[in-house]
Amino acid sequence: MSTPSSLEPATSRRRLALWSLAVIVLSGASLEGFIIPVLPRLQQDFAVTAAVGALATVVPTVVTVIVTPIAGTLADVHGAERVLRWLVAITAGGGLLSALAPEFWLFIVGQALQGFALGIIPVGFVIIRRLLPADAVRTASGILVAMSVAGAGIGVLLAGPILEASSRAILYGVPTGLVAVGALGFFVARGRIAREAHAATRLDWLGAGLLSTALLLLVIALASSSASGWLSLATLALLALTITTGVAWVRVEGRARTPMIDLTTLRSRGVGGAVLVGVAIGASYAPMVFLVPQLIAQPASSGFGWAASPSQTSIMLAVAYGAGIVASLVAGPLSRPFGIRSSAIVALLVLAIGALIGIATPTPASLVISLILAGIGAGAGSTLVFASAAAGAPVDKVGVSTALITISRAIGGALATQVVAGVISTGASFVDFQAAFLIAAAVSTAGAIAAALLFTRGTPRAALPHVIPEQ
Repeated sequence: MSTPSSLEPATSRRRLALWSLAVIVLSGASLEGFIIPVLPRLQQDFAVTAAVGALATVVPTVVTVIVTPIAGTLADVHGAERVLRWLVAITAGGGLLSALAPEFWLFIVGQALQGFALGIIPVGFVIIRRLLPADAVRTASGILVAMSVAGAGIGVLLAGPILEASSRAILYGVPTGLVAVGALGFFVARGRIAREAHAATRLDWLGAGLLSTALLLLVIALASSSASGWLSLATLALLALTITTGVAWVRVEGRARTPMIDLTTLRSRGVGGAVLVGVAIGASYAPMVFLVPQLIAQPASSGFGWAASPSQTSIMLAVAYGAGIVASLVAGPLSRPFGIRSSAIVALLVLAIGALIGIATPTPASLVISLILAGIGAGAGSTLVFASAAAGAPVDKVGVSTALITISRAIGGALATQVVAGVISTGASFVDFQAAFLIAAAVSTAGAIAAALLFTRGTPRAALPHVIPEQ
């Protein structure tokens, strides 16, 4: 892939650093995506039940939501390169352990360590904000977002065939090696790029602990809702604990001298608006990716499904991933003439139209169009909210601000997926699926309204720093 013209002012070393980061993100995201299609096979290989095997998907998710904001804060406080070095080492260690683990509990430990991989994304935004000229930040943001989408898509699509043709060691070993290669390329490239000084600052460990606890409780509450329903005593108690812990975290952050997340940053339209729109993107795209496989897997006797095979499902999902990759790459350059706000509104409305098409007759053609539009809207929208947060935050808060976007999309997606799963769980008629798609369309439309009200016109270029000179 050729380097975008907007990156031409950057030196070859800066371009090498950017594309090395892209390789790290791509490989790390693929490690995260492997588990879904290969889990049944791994359960057989390790002789564990489905309930035990589910830990392989839950554990890295929990680790990711805990690590991501801490990684962003550490990058802001102690320097992105140092944090990146540790994240790469932990992710690579997790990949090797997942590849070679002789026991399932060791495989779970490897999966937990791989959960550190997505923490690289906010660290990457800190790097590109300080490394590249202002007019290249949106394009570079699109590259990182596209690589995260592409990595997840590659993981879902290729995990099964690779495992069937070779072994678990090859499956996890190859992307782990690519993570190491990307890290080597980055640190070689940055050898001539000036390091930015970071003042010694005490990390707000109490705030980090409370936020991590609140996120962990939320993930457990979502798992409980799947098992026993939203109105069960266990789920309600967990949600109450989540809210209580969240309120305590807000109070602690408001009084901390150096808070992990400066809540005043969320008052800005660039960051706070991006977080809310990020929730809408996750809450509309994730349900669609969940609903389409469920719909096409229904038996032909249902009158709307066609008992699609896993391969057919993978191909259809690949359409959404492919559209998301392209949209992520072009969203930055295309948004220059119109500004982030207008571009984000269009992206969210395209996503809403994709969901509405899902309400129509469930033919392969209509569902493919629905997924293409969903991928375009989510990919472009994600790039724009990341760019908005990176540009609108103070230079020493870029990491944690972009980490909040990752968390907001994940939480929005998890909550909405649980809601639509409950809608289609009783009877699974086509009317139920139509209602679920309508929910996704409504959330995306609400996100477009939020973008119109909260985003500023144009680009907050004043917040962007000058390029760090080379030595």
